[in-house]
Amino acid sequence: MKEYIKKHILKILKVDEDKIKIEIPPKDNMGDYSIQCANLRNEEYSNPIEIANLIREKFNDEENNFSLIKVMGPYINFYLNYEKFNAEVIKDIEINDHYGSLNQGNNEALLIEHTSINPNAEPHIGRCRNSLIGDFMSNLYGFTGYEVERHYFINDIGKKIALLVIGIEEYGLKDGNFSSILDTYVKISNRAKEDESIDQKAFYYLQQVESGNTEMVQKFKEITDICVERQLQIFDTLDIHFDVFTHESDFVYNNYLDNILKRLDKTGRLHEDELGRLYVDLSGYDIPTREPVLVLTRSNKTSLYPMRDIAYTIHKIELNPKNNFIVLGEDQEVYMKQISAVLDILGYKAPKLISYSYVLLDGDKMSTSAGTVVLVTDFMKAVKNTLINEFNKRNSEISVDKLNILVNACIKFTMLNVSKNKIVNFNLENATSFVGESGMYILYSLVRINSILKNNNIELTEEIKFNNEIENKLVKELSLFPEVIDELLTSNEPAHLTKYIFGIAGLFSKFYEQVNISNEVDVVLKSSRIRLLKSTAKVLTNALSILGIKTIDEL
Repeated sequence: MKEYIKKHILKILKVDEDKIKIEIPPKDNMGDYSIQCANLRNEEYSNPIEIANLIREKFNDEENNFSLIKVMGPYINFYLNYEKFNAEVIKDIEINDHYGSLNQGNNEALLIEHTSINPNAEPHIGRCRNSLIGDFMSNLYGFTGYEVERHYFINDIGKKIALLVIGIEEYGLKDGNFSSILDTYVKISNRAKEDESIDQKAFYYLQQVESGNTEMVQKFKEITDICVERQLQIFDTLDIHFDVFTHESDFVYNNYLDNILKRLDKTGRLHEDELGRLYVDLSGYDIPTREPVLVLTRSNKTSLYPMRDIAYTIHKIELNPKNNFIVLGEDQEVYMKQISAVLDILGYKAPKLISYSYVLLDGDKMSTSAGTVVLVTDFMKAVKNTLINEFNKRNSEISVDKLNILVNACIKFTMLNVSKNKIVNFNLENATSFVGESGMYILYSLVRINSILKNNNIELTEEIKFNNEIENKLVKELSLFPEVIDELLTSNEPAHLTKYIFGIAGLFSKFYEQVNISNEVDVVLKSSRIRLLKSTAKVLTNALSILGIKTIDEL
């Protein structure tokens, strides 16, 4: 509808299209769309009120989309012809399973890297935010027609991994579960603090890997792959999955790193410091560091992780130079600027960075001693136990599968309901509440819709009509879904989607209070309301799928 308005205004006024700012008025009596005509001044017309009157007079609404076009001071306001509008929106939703998508991607390939945690660490709730944002973006771009490839970078070559290899050599793998592997790492790393020979052995192992010792490379890979497999089992419980896994060591023993160093050397920006380390001079780049340098190697010329990150990023760019994203915490923004500067020196455009702030856990139930991080597995158990207690209070039972869906919904909706650049202060009670901005509230709204539809299974009429203002508001909100999705492709802000979902659920709640379906005797009106609820359920389901949240039919 906004495009329809713009097209007609451009026929009336000589003005740049981007100056036509169409807003939703703050009050219902101001119409459905409004334009501040001061923005439309040109050489011929300078008075906003004169411009508003001109638009009202000349606007040819040949499609009869508006019941009224009204001037209010310097504003021109448009009132929808809801009889026509409602029918068009509902029919559009009914025939389009992917309603909301405009196929913006048109099957273009898109690469996104997210999560990529160190193999020697079990995922904690702070890192989980990275995974949830990355999964949201993957789902969003997949929904809008992109061929999405989810990448995971496996650090199988750093000093921490070398220590883990030594630890398993000395203490064995035991039962192979993740916690025992992590215990082994903690034990050997603590010993290394007192025994210098362990560090020396770790650096020797790294030299062997970088010199192409296939036996050592394979040993590193085998151990890290076991760790990553355990990590992925945890992410599987959150319905977060990956398509491509790349090892750091893939870039070390095939001259990939040496070739990059040679290219940097040709630029005149590669230097060696007094310790024998190689570094890149980043002078001229606006990066807030003490010195404009990025160190790439140790004194013995084995690579540091920035060197391997550069190699991996170049590899990703070569796979997809156009649509390329990486999700990192805000504490990595400066580091990513350094990597981007090196890439620029080499002639590459860096992937688009999607950064986020950290997570706090509010309330005694989720408190930890001495600032220790909360692991995802423990966090999910706490959410699950809270939900079980809530169902027990209601003398209700719930299946394991449905409970897992609810746990994920509580975590994902709450975490994604906060803007990326703001701190998540996770409150367990609010996240699992049946009211307010929570995944439980949204899913319960869908359950109520499904219950109404199940109890009113009638033959639907072709005609659509309504007689309550709340019905018009709900239809209008559903009509905005494609616009919301299109905006997300620019902002990559999941909180914009959660707020939209909550708004629909709130309108449905008012609809539920004000409108009767089961006892409605007017067949057309009853049919229309059922079709509206089906449309509402489809939009909510599509929107939740982008957040990575599955739905349930009943509770």
